Amino acid sequence: MRAAVLALSLLAGTAQAAWQWSEPLTVNSVRGAKIYPHVESANRANVAVSGTTVGVVWEDNRSGSPQCYLAMKPATATGFQPEIQLGQAECYEPAVVALEGGRFVAAWEEAGKVHARLLPGGTALTLSTAEAGQATLAVKGDTLYAAWAEQAGRFRRIVVARLDVTTGALRAEPAQPVEAALPTDDQAWPALAVAGDGSVTVAWEDRRDRHTVPMTSHSGDNLKFSAPARLSDVPKGAGLGQSMGLGAGMGAMRPTLAAWGAQGVVAVWLDKRDFLSGYDVYAAFDPGTRRFGPNIRVQDDFGDNIAQWHAKVVGNADGRLLALWDDTRDGTPDVWLADWNGTAFGENVAVPGAAGPGAQSDPSAALDAAGGLHAIWLEQDEQAGARVRYAHATWQ
Repeated sequence: MRAAVLALSLLAGTAQAAWQWSEPLTVNSVRGAKIYPHVESANRANVAVSGTTVGVVWEDNRSGSPQCYLAMKPATATGFQPEIQLGQAECYEPAVVALEGGRFVAAWEEAGKVHARLLPGGTALTLSTAEAGQATLAVKGDTLYAAWAEQAGRFRRIVVARLDVTTGALRAEPAQPVEAALPTDDQAWPALAVAGDGSVTVAWEDRRDRHTVPMTSHSGDNLKFSAPARLSDVPKGAGLGQSMGLGAGMGAMRPTLAAWGAQGVVAVWLDKRDFLSGYDVYAAFDPGTRRFGPNIRVQDDFGDNIAQWHAKVVGNADGRLLALWDDTRDGTPDVWLADWNGTAFGENVAVPGAAGPGAQSDPSAALDAAGGLHAIWLEQDEQAGARVRYAHATWQ
């Protein structure tokens, strides 16, 4: 345990530096009072960076029905290029990862199946064989994986597939369930991470205990997964919620994962163990043992008495680690950020351009190869319509 703590401490960045942000840009070119964009992918994988090109995916109803889009911005461009529509029929919850050379892979739900596409160019490939949705993606080098929730009997279960792009076209191997047995209740909202040693971690929402619990499993590169383990601690006094009529348990939801350091994986999720104040942001660390340690609270004391939403964890091999979410501690929804300092998540800092008057929410983020941070969020405007906003930050 002491060795694991030391490893975490060595990965901490300097506590004196801070993020320096660019002016925000608007990503979506079509807006209106009745056009509603959503950035709600599993693992909150709505932005990725390939070299110096940023890719953002979202869903909106500009055509009269939900459609998914990708917009790209090369570093030399002053704004985002016109967006590319991903599918043809109604489309939901797109996710994106970056490959080399300004290329991206997007995945989404369309016509009750999960699809993926190599971009720019490329044609859509159907990944699922049964009714499915809530797709997400993870990549390390040329190794690419997709996960989604797929119908298996009465309920959905999490499956994972290896994707291949070495021939210049997207191909998929058969998907493997995390658990071979049919599920006894729904599994949903998977998150994926590929660690530095090539192992795959998957997390998801699981209702086998009659309330929502985040579960995790690990695999080598053969997609033979370990028995699921509970991610969230069982807090003291866990029966209090039941005695007050709050159901079978406290509940936790929307796990997100990030590969971190040489072999580590970090999980961040929303947790209702303090049920009187709504969801809080919690984290847990796997330093490379393929077992997550104790839970750590992410938000600071100023955010303790209100609910947090839309949590996302971001990390890289160099040891940079941070979490983002939105909450209303200052009266309106704002996007907040907390950096890991080696022993705890630090002071919560509002993201410039994503805080202040109005409503800013639903953050997603990615780190580039140089350690720069790329964040997106939704900004609500009753007159002009909602905007997908983007800003870039450097650590100085």
